[in-house]
Amino acid sequence: MAGPISFAGAAVLAARLEPGYRHRDEPVSALAAKGSLGAKVMVPGFLGLGVGTLALARDLRGSEAAPSPVPAMVALAGFTTAGAGLARCSDRTCPSRFLGDLSATPSDDLHAIFSAATFLLWIAAPIVAGRRAKETSSRYRRWCHRLGLSTLIALLVNGLLARRPSERWSGAAQRVMLASALAWYPLAATTPTSRG
Repeated sequence: MAGPISFAGAAVLAARLEPGYRHRDEPVSALAAKGSLGAKVMVPGFLGLGVGTLALARDLRGSEAAPSPVPAMVALAGFTTAGAGLARCSDRTCPSRFLGDLSATPSDDLHAIFSAATFLLWIAAPIVAGRRAKETSSRYRRWCHRLGLSTLIALLVNGLLARRPSERWSGAAQRVMLASALAWYPLAATTPTSRG
């Protein structure tokens, strides 16, 4: 849980350092962008989440709650999260060629690739766990599916809102997505398991 807590704490603190930052309308990545005053806090927040995700992956090995290949997927998400934090956006607007910003730099493109990979892994890991964790409760499996699907829906809504010229509410949608994705961490970590 240290990873998600450090990431959330970094986002709150970095936003206080960044003049005019709006949680509702701006992505978390804006806080780690080049030139952002909050980057000195947010980049370590990304790295903390990456390390915490790798630790979760290690702890899930042999777990009934996360049969293979889920621990490997979670570990990969740890690396892609750290990559997203290190491949900083060129500015606070977080330009992305994938959203039609032709001014995006190679660092912007790399950030978008790492972020997209992380989001897809955050969606897939709980869904795969829910399908394969036959030795766990049906309640756990249902929650895995719910969290995976709610993360997917929030990601799609965020993508639609981010395409609008005003980008209003896209930051809120991203935070719903992050909360849904990271809610699976304690669920998987606290589900009774046996070690192989």
